[in-house]
Amino acid sequence: MRPKILYPLFGPLTSIKGIGPKNASLLKYLCGNYIVNLLTHAPASYIDRRNNPKIKDLKEDSIVTLTVTVESHAPSFNKRMPYRINCSDETGIISIVYFNARSIYIKKLFPINSKKVISGKAEAYKDIYQIAHPKYVVDENELESIKQIECVYPLTAGITSRILRKSIDSALLTCVDLPEWIPEDILNKNGWSNWKQSLINLHKPKEIYTKILDNKYLNRLAFDELFSHQLKLRLVRNKLTLIKGNSLKATNKLIKKLESNLDFKLTKDQIKSISEISKDLSSDTKMLRLLQGDVGSGKTIVAIFALLQVVENNKQGILMAPTELLAQQHYETIKNFLDKLDVSISLITGSIKNDRNYNADIIIGTHALFQENASFQDIGLLIIDEQHKFGVHQRILLSEKAGNECDTLLMTATPIPRTLELAAYGDMDVSKLVSMPLNRKPIITKSMSNDKIIDLKSALLKKIRNNEKIYWVCPLVEESETNSIQSVTARLKDLESYYGEELVAMIHGKMKSDEKNQIMDNFKAGKTKILIATSVIEVGIDDPDATVIIIENSERFGLSQLHQLRGRVGRGVKESSCILLFQKPLTDTAKKRIKIMKETNDGFKIAEEDLIIRGSGETLGAKQSGLPDFRLSDLSIHQKILEMARNLSIETIKNDPTLKTQTGKAQRTLLHLFNNEVAIDYIKSG
Repeated sequence: MRPKILYPLFGPLTSIKGIGPKNASLLKYLCGNYIVNLLTHAPASYIDRRNNPKIKDLKEDSIVTLTVTVESHAPSFNKRMPYRINCSDETGIISIVYFNARSIYIKKLFPINSKKVISGKAEAYKDIYQIAHPKYVVDENELESIKQIECVYPLTAGITSRILRKSIDSALLTCVDLPEWIPEDILNKNGWSNWKQSLINLHKPKEIYTKILDNKYLNRLAFDELFSHQLKLRLVRNKLTLIKGNSLKATNKLIKKLESNLDFKLTKDQIKSISEISKDLSSDTKMLRLLQGDVGSGKTIVAIFALLQVVENNKQGILMAPTELLAQQHYETIKNFLDKLDVSISLITGSIKNDRNYNADIIIGTHALFQENASFQDIGLLIIDEQHKFGVHQRILLSEKAGNECDTLLMTATPIPRTLELAAYGDMDVSKLVSMPLNRKPIITKSMSNDKIIDLKSALLKKIRNNEKIYWVCPLVEESETNSIQSVTARLKDLESYYGEELVAMIHGKMKSDEKNQIMDNFKAGKTKILIATSVIEVGIDDPDATVIIIENSERFGLSQLHQLRGRVGRGVKESSCILLFQKPLTDTAKKRIKIMKETNDGFKIAEEDLIIRGSGETLGAKQSGLPDFRLSDLSIHQKILEMARNLSIETIKNDPTLKTQTGKAQRTLLHLFNNEVAIDYIKSG
C-alpha cells in the first residue's frame, strides 16, 4: 500500500490548477497519469537568456535579452515581406521582424518611444542585426517575467512549451518533503540536495550545465531512479536465494558420452560457463542465470550440457524459443548432438497437433508450452532462449509456472553492454561467451550504394554456381510488417526476373508456420539459392552453406540488429561476407554504424558502440521490453551513477535486508515513488 506522504504526488493531473481534461489527456500520453510523472519529465536542454549585451556587442545566432526603445514601424505591403519594428539603444539599431503579422496587434505591442525588453535569437541581416519573432516582448518593469534560464522539454502534439512549463510550475507547488533514503556520506561527497530541492532546481535552474554529468540536480534524481531499480532487483534476488532448489549433481553418465562424441574442442568460455551452470544446478538453491554470447559463440552446446545434467537426475529439461522456426532448429541441432545417447527428445509447437510427448527427457517448444494445460513429469531446468525482451516480472512468472524449485537459465545472442546488463539483469548471475569457436572465420563486411545493385546481382552469379546460398534482407518500413512485405515482394519479382523463379524464394512474418518451414526446407536442401526476407531471419535460421547476406537500406537498421543479421552467415567452412546496401545521402549516424560494422565482428564492442550512438533511450525502447524504461537517467551517460546505485543496493540488503531501519523505511518510500513496490511484497512474503 502506497504511503500517505506520497498521496499528493500521485494525484491526477486534473487536480493541478490550469490542467483540464483535454490537456490532462495529452500530458498523460507525454509523461503519465500522475503529478509525479509530470515532475519527473526532465528538460531535454536549457536556453540561457542571461546574455544582456548592447546592440553593438551582438554576435551572430546568439540568444540575447535586450532593453531597447521603439523608434519606428515599417509595415509590409507584400505578404512575402516581413513587418519590421526598428528599435535602438545608445549603441545602435536593431530590427524586430514578424512574418504574417497583424498590424493592429504589432502597433499595440510596440508603441512608438516605448521601452521594451526583448529576448530572442539575434541574426545578421544585410548591415544590421534582427530578431525574428522574439520569444519575449515585455515592458521594462516586467523584466522579471522573463526566465533567465528556460527549460526546453520534450513535447507531444497539442501541448505547447508554455502550457507544459505552466503545468510543471503548478505541479512543483504540490511537491512534498520526503524522508532521505540516501546515506549522508554519499550526499555530501556528491554535493547533492534533497529530493524536493533537486526537483525544483531541475525545473528552475540557476545555472547552465554544458554537460549532463555536471548537472548535480539531475544526477541526484537519476541516482534515485537507478537506486530504486537496483534495490528492487537486489530484493528479488535475495528472495530467490531463499528458495530451495533441486540439487542436481552431475553423474557424468551422459555428459561423458557427449564429450567423447564431439568433433570439436570447446572454447575456454564454453568450459567456464558449463562449469558455472553445473555448480548452480548442483546447489540446493534455485538457479537464475543469464548466458549471453555473440551470434555463433556456441550457446546451444552449453545448454545441452546443462540439460543432460538434469536428465542424469531423472528430471525433465525444457527449452523454450520465441518462434516455431527457432524451436525447430534447436530440436534438430540437439537431436543430432544426442543421436547416440539414450535420451528422448520432443518438439511441441502450436502447429504440431499430434504426437505431443510431454514425458520426454528433453522438451523443446515455444511459450505456448505453458499456456496449454500440459502435464509435465518433473521439470528440473527451464531454458528460455532469446529472452532479452523479458523483464524481471515475466522471468519470475515463467519460472514459477515451471515450478518454484525449477532452475532457470536464460540465453540471449544479443551482447549486452555492462551498464544495460546491470540495469536489466541485476537479479541474475551472468555467464558470457566472448570467444568464438576456433573454426569460425571472421565475416568480411562491405558497403555499397543502392545504385550498384546491378553490379552486385552479376557478382552473385559466381556464388550461385559454386552452390553457395544467399540471404537478401529488406528493411522494415515504418515498423510495419505490411509495408515490409511490399518491399520484399518487389525485390522477389526483381530477382526472379534476373535469376529465374526456381532459384529465389521469399519468407516473412505473416506467413503460416507450415509455409515458412517448407521454404526453409527447400533453402537448406539447395533447391533455392537466394532467400529474400524481412528481419524475421534475425533469429533462428542456421545454414552452413549460406555465405552471403545482403542487407538492403542498411541505414534503416540499428548496429545491434545489423550484427544479428550478419551472424546468419559464416557458419560453415567457406569464407562469408556481408554487403551493406545504403541509400544516398547517408547521415553521420549511418556512416558511423557502417564504419563500425566494417571494422569489427565483436558483438560486445558493437553493443557498446550502439549504446553510445543511440543512447539508452532508443536502446531501451519497445523492442527491448525486458529492459527498464528510465525517465531521469540515461545509461549511456550515467554508468558511474549506476555503479554507485548498485553498490548501495548491495550494502543496503546486506545490512538491512527487510528495510526496517529509519533509512530503510525511507527506501521503501523510494520504491513506491518509482513504482517498484513489487519488491516490498517480496520482503513481506519472505
